[in-house]
Amino acid sequence: MNNSMCAEYASIAAVDDPGFIGTEITVGDQVFSADQWRQKIWPRRCAGPMTAVMAEFIDWLLVQGYAPLTQRNHVRAAARLGSWMTEAGVGLDGLDPDRVRLMVAQDNQRHPKHRSANENISAVMRFLQQTGRVPAAATVEVPTGPVQVCLAAWARFLAQEQEQGPSWIGKARSFGEGFLRLIEDEQGQLAWGQVDAAMANEFLARAVAGYSSSTAQSMAALLRGLLTWAAAQGWISDTIASGVLSARRVRPDLPVAMRSAELAALKRAVDLTNPTGLRDAAIIAMLSRLGIRAGEVADLSLDDIDWRRSSLQVTGKGGRVLVLPMPADLGQVLVDYLRVRRADPGERGVFIRSMPPLTALSRTGISNVVTKYARLAGLEGVYAHRLRHTLASQVLSAGGTIRQVSELLGHTDPASAMSYARVDMAPLRGMAPPWGRLP
Repeated sequence: MNNSMCAEYASIAAVDDPGFIGTEITVGDQVFSADQWRQKIWPRRCAGPMTAVMAEFIDWLLVQGYAPLTQRNHVRAAARLGSWMTEAGVGLDGLDPDRVRLMVAQDNQRHPKHRSANENISAVMRFLQQTGRVPAAATVEVPTGPVQVCLAAWARFLAQEQEQGPSWIGKARSFGEGFLRLIEDEQGQLAWGQVDAAMANEFLARAVAGYSSSTAQSMAALLRGLLTWAAAQGWISDTIASGVLSARRVRPDLPVAMRSAELAALKRAVDLTNPTGLRDAAIIAMLSRLGIRAGEVADLSLDDIDWRRSSLQVTGKGGRVLVLPMPADLGQVLVDYLRVRRADPGERGVFIRSMPPLTALSRTGISNVVTKYARLAGLEGVYAHRLRHTLASQVLSAGGTIRQVSELLGHTDPASAMSYARVDMAPLRGMAPPWGRLP
């Protein structure tokens, strides 16, 4: 984009600038005023037609409760959208969801590594639609062609036979549609006869470009599952699925537990003199005393607390329901917070945002609570899931078994807890005699 265009859009922003909401933004141990945060997250870089609404967009991101890093990513996505609009000669008044999807598809084709980052465009579009600048996607009847019929049947199989959760089924439908469109003929029928292992692997290689190893593994599993199911229907050979290549597996690091002094420092960093601090103390206690996941904490409802039996009902992965005992110290911290809890009418979530709308914190919001106080306590690499690792290690150190750890953490597969067995080997290394010096 040339400098004259940048100057034009900057002047528009200066005139039509709604300004920030009156608040301060805390990032780690730093506190920014609204204007300072605007300059930090978007220092007036050229963003084409999006420049005029960028300040309002950042306001919207703050109100929605996005984490600082996520806000930056969404602002970059908005700037990228603005540059596309400039290249296409399109202003905000000419933007619509179909055109944006085309722009994203073209950029993904030119720059496969952008695929993951381009997913942030969805938040930008939601802002533009909510503020009336872009019309919402038209409501159309869901087509009932062979692709949709096949996807619906596969989704039913995943839900009923494999008991997969909504998240995995949603990914399966999205990923599966891309593959099925590839084998759709001119009459809209699915030409399963053209499917073989080489063709499937070529599709997979294109689909995983720009994604992490773990995401690539998930996509390979989805494709393998679709082909296995299709073979069971008699549409393809049952040997094709086994020919789908696996992504390179990166062995995960060993779970790292916090030392007791570090956990104590994390808890001391919380200011208990205000409602937000009491909420955050309860969140940290929930994570460290029960070892549940950030998403499970975010999903907790007031109805999940059984005060008579001192227990909590938690919905884990795959919809698995766990009933966990509530330790007395956790119950006390929770009571202290609930006495000052404020929420919008009808909101039943336990942990509520500190800024309007007063709705339940998201999984990201729960995670941000931990990282915020970890920075204040001077701790590096501490996040919500590390409290889960810490509890598991505490159980093992106290003489607990791998099976007990698995039951405590709610693993559906006991083998998931075996990584903690590798961690538990560390204290034994000092007892091993040097090579060749056996008594």
